[in-house]
Amino acid sequence: MFGLSLSVPALAVKASSTPLEGSQVAVAYQLPNSNEVYGVNNDVYFHPASTQKLVTALAATLFLGPDYTIKTRLQVSQNAVNQTKLNIDDQGVLHSNVYIRFSADPTLTINGYRRLLQTLRDEGVKTVAGDVLLDISRVGTPIRAQGWNVLDIPSCFTAPAAAVILNRNCTFVQLENQGPGTIAAPLIPAGLPLTVDSQAVAVDNRDYGGDCELEINLYNGNNYVLTGCVPADNNGKPYPLSLDVADPTAWGVSWTEKILNDSGIQVTGRVAATATPAHDGFTIAEIKSKPLSDLIEYMLQRSNNLYADAIAKNTAAEYYSLPATYSRTARALRSILSQYADIDLSHAYIVDGSGLSSHNLLTAGELLEILAYIKAHDKELDLISKLPVAGKSGTLHWRGSTINAPLKLNVMAKTGTLQNISNLAGFVRTQSGFLAPFVMFTNAITYTERTRDLVKYRRMASPHLGYERYVLEHIYAEKVMGRDF
Repeated sequence: MFGLSLSVPALAVKASSTPLEGSQVAVAYQLPNSNEVYGVNNDVYFHPASTQKLVTALAATLFLGPDYTIKTRLQVSQNAVNQTKLNIDDQGVLHSNVYIRFSADPTLTINGYRRLLQTLRDEGVKTVAGDVLLDISRVGTPIRAQGWNVLDIPSCFTAPAAAVILNRNCTFVQLENQGPGTIAAPLIPAGLPLTVDSQAVAVDNRDYGGDCELEINLYNGNNYVLTGCVPADNNGKPYPLSLDVADPTAWGVSWTEKILNDSGIQVTGRVAATATPAHDGFTIAEIKSKPLSDLIEYMLQRSNNLYADAIAKNTAAEYYSLPATYSRTARALRSILSQYADIDLSHAYIVDGSGLSSHNLLTAGELLEILAYIKAHDKELDLISKLPVAGKSGTLHWRGSTINAPLKLNVMAKTGTLQNISNLAGFVRTQSGFLAPFVMFTNAITYTERTRDLVKYRRMASPHLGYERYVLEHIYAEKVMGRDF
């Protein structure tokens, strides 16, 4: 649920010429002085998982440009401004609605949002004689894509890329217990606008897992009910728990009310959300994200799903000048790649920008075409430098198939992991210095329950990684492998 720390040492594997029994494998790659695509099953559709972030990275960079920023704007009605100065009476009353135009900025923090709203106080506003409206028209519904695992949804790696994103739509609480058999009590930071009802029972650490795990249920708004079990002993510390924000709009409204109240600003009307943009809104302050190039680097290095879907949705919103639904986002990604890069993904099944949905389908050949385009235009795109590097950075830092020479530092690639899926796509710097694009999809990974537990608790590397190393070493050595490899 919480993901693997990037600082955990790798369990290196030896190359194996045999794929994991029962798994489904697709490979596509190119070698020096040839445009031929080598591999196997490269025209068969597989679940790409997070390698789909390469689709988002290329489409967004092509259409928005590397310097594009995502803006959150604080606005008032046009008639409440006189030559950029707010019309406020002697009692500090602003006779206007206030609008906050959210744009799915994955970098917007609550502290940053507080600074934005405190512009009103800095301008002398004590009372808003009107409504404070959160404009959420940038992103349509639903805010979660089809094919997301419902049991994963309370976890931060599935935090929704809605119009309102504050602190990555993720929050943290702790569970405190008095030993096995006791109910774990939630410890919620003061002022956090959510509730947690815990019915979870603390159990001896050896009894946690398998038949007794923590289950998080979402009900109305940002209210969570915990059932199941938690480990009783966490080295004397409360058990940490990360939760995605179930209702980002309610989250935004709650924080807006709190920040305005803390700033001493009264509101005579409502604090609410609206999907209808103000036609007379005048911007008095805004906060910008870092440039798109920085957002993409973080997305690729950390495989961050929130960043990916926020980037994809902003791309769609700009492309169509309409609210970014997941359906519209998928069409935008396809259209941009067709229009700007002559890449045809009309037969691919694209559901989201992150690859989190198990409904997504791509072929290794289609993704290889994207990588080939990235390589051919890397001077303008500068995307290769943003990929994780084997043995050095990001999600590829500790991968057991690439941690040792000759692959260490010579593989720059995006990982893609879902249940029973482990993919890799990027570039191998070969023995002659050629940058070889490659895609390796491994789906339907399964093994015995004992092996699964050993892999889960990092007592052994996943057996499928041996074949992955075998393929990558052949690409490094610039060898052509037959269809029976």
